[in-house]
Amino acid sequence: MVSRRLLLGALAGMAAPALAFAEGDGHAPNLLTKKGRRTASALKHQAGDKAALNKAMASVKPMEPDPAHAPEAHAPPQEVSPDEALGRLKHGNGIFARGGANLMLPSLARINDLSKGQKPFAIIVGCSDSRVPPELVFNCNLGELFVVRVAGSTVSREGLGSIIYAVEHLGAPLIVVLGHTKCGAVGAAVDVATKSAHLHGALHEMVLPILPAVTAAEAKHPADLQDAAIRQNVRDVAARLKVADGVLAEKLGEGRLKIVSACYDLASGLVAFDA
Repeated sequence: MVSRRLLLGALAGMAAPALAFAEGDGHAPNLLTKKGRRTASALKHQAGDKAALNKAMASVKPMEPDPAHAPEAHAPPQEVSPDEALGRLKHGNGIFARGGANLMLPSLARINDLSKGQKPFAIIVGCSDSRVPPELVFNCNLGELFVVRVAGSTVSREGLGSIIYAVEHLGAPLIVVLGHTKCGAVGAAVDVATKSAHLHGALHEMVLPILPAVTAAEAKHPADLQDAAIRQNVRDVAARLKVADGVLAEKLGEGRLKIVSACYDLASGLVAFDA
């Protein structure tokens, strides 16, 4: 089938010189040249040519898009169970740790789709550390993770509200409390607990929620207190989330939500899950 664009382009190209002159966009044709005589002849038939062009444009139907090249329809994300969501994170982290992470940016069509709503399959409660971006660590893309981050992976009242929103209104079936090795916030809490280090203002308030984990870890006399406190801290945060709000407790009881803790190894890129 002849393309509408090509046909109209050809018709418009034949009539363009005469139409341009008739509308005052050209100079008078030189009748001594072959080109001038052709233009003069075209002017004579200009009205008929324009009418024919208009008729042709009205009669040519737009071509149907070729199914093979039609834009892909973006189906809404499928509902996933808590175990399926956890499996996706484990699989994605395995890819990342092997160096095969997908760093492709989302298409404009995907960005536009997400402007209409989001359906993340997991909530990540993580540390603000620049070396632990959840989307990269779990090989995810735009719209797949709902992320709440603060140094030390703790959860404030505002953070809890964000988590409840993602569970209740976005339907996220999984919460992962993610710590990481060599966490500076936990290291500062260890110094406060064991060396009476002084932190001023908001820094002191930042480590306060971590101190119980340091105390609990210290009681077990670990070889590396900071590392033990990091892992104890995320376990404690996950345990507190399970009883922090009725919405979370109800979803847990129905089997529609899972809350787990995990720790990211800065050296290997691997996440060790406690479930």
